[in-house]
Amino acid sequence: VLRTLPRNYRVKWSKVEPANYRENIIIITNGLYHKNYGPLSPRVRLRHSHHYDASLTITDVALEDEGRYRCQLVNGLEDESISLTLHLEGVVFPYQPSNGRYKFNYHEAKRACEQQASRLATYQQLYKGEASGKETPHLPQNVTRGAWAWGAGPRGPCGGRLLLPGVRSYGARDKQKDRFDAFCFTSALQG
Repeated sequence: VLRTLPRNYRVKWSKVEPANYRENIIIITNGLYHKNYGPLSPRVRLRHSHHYDASLTITDVALEDEGRYRCQLVNGLEDESISLTLHLEGVVFPYQPSNGRYKFNYHEAKRACEQQASRLATYQQLYKGEASGKETPHLPQNVTRGAWAWGAGPRGPCGGRLLLPGVRSYGARDKQKDRFDAFCFTSALQG
């Protein structure tokens, strides 16, 4: 939200790529005209709830929209900018191949999640799912697609009966040789 409306100005929204900190322009406006750029182009607009509003609106938010955004007010010598991070709420679900548990290497697990319109869950997403009061992940053996909640299941507690429930880190693993199930994150459930 602009505090005052400058005489000649531009508002530029961009998305900052985490790998190289490169800014990809999303939208530029001078208050009268605007131009959208890039893959977000058909889904972004400025909110314009009042004369000083330069808030960005993204419709049909998808997993790849998560990240850091920068708004820059270009006004001659007195430019201002702010950055914000979009974090998506969603669900974590376990996924395993039909031929049994612990069959994926890291790259296969990543690909399996992507085929389910999701991505591999981060440690923070796994922890949030576990800390929400639910117990153990389970997945019926005959399922090839779909989302499943954390809960007591036919497999019993993860890690066996001697360990307390929770998210565990086993340290650095070999992404090619070590085998895993996949825990996927999606921002919305379909169907």
